[in-house]
Amino acid sequence: MTFVRSQEMKIDLTPEQADMLSTKEDIKTIIRENPDTVMAFDIFDGIDLIGFALVHRFEERKYFLWEYAIDVRFQNRHKGTRALAELIEYMKARHGAKEITTTYIYGNDHARHVYEKVGFVETDVVDEPDCHEVNMAYYL
Repeated sequence: MTFVRSQEMKIDLTPEQADMLSTKEDIKTIIRENPDTVMAFDIFDGIDLIGFALVHRFEERKYFLWEYAIDVRFQNRHKGTRALAELIEYMKARHGAKEITTTYIYGNDHARHVYEKVGFVETDVVDEPDCHEVNMAYYL
């Protein structure tokens, strides 16, 4: 996998998946307004653009995986799990990451499975009237 810096999310998702992420316009704004702490990556498998990741540095050597998605054409082929594992190694090697945290919407069992498969562990659950998320962390 290759990770190429990006200024926007270029992949396609199902409508249900798109509802779980920030909008493409919001992602552009986040990237533009946070150049010192946010990195966005197009994820390539060979010549194929298969995914997108948005990472936010919140402390020295600590990162939050803000957005992570695989293009609908490449889902269910184990590419998302492999890309995530390689992204973690990339962040460790290139950016000295010691911890990567993320969240997923409670009930999204596919996301939970992918995160757990690469080594993320659940840290807590946010269950409030307008927020039902599971927090996870990966310690390098």
